[in-house]
Amino acid sequence: MTKMNTNCTLCLIGVVIVSLISSINGASLECITAGVDGDLATNYATCPIGYTVTSCSCGMACGSYSIQTVFGGLTRCYCHIGCPGGNPIDWTSARCCKVAENGR
Repeated sequence: MTKMNTNCTLCLIGVVIVSLISSINGASLECITAGVDGDLATNYATCPIGYTVTSCSCGMACGSYSIQTVFGGLTRCYCHIGCPGGNPIDWTSARCCKVAENGR
């Protein structure tokens, strides 16, 4: 089972606050899902430039994850490898959001 850590909980609270403030100021929250599965799967999923991780999910019900800032401010989900029997993680997913002006 994927375990949500405190950083992600705070991140989700921040997203709700930003979303409320943004809607008042004529903006909205735009979200996408990033990740890789199958033969190309890794234990991390990185959000594209301009987006921030708001939640994570790890395949094979393997341990927990952390949200990291890497490579010039990009954020990513990092699934800590801990599968029983040494099975590799078969997918990692990040929900990525940014504040966008309405009409753009």
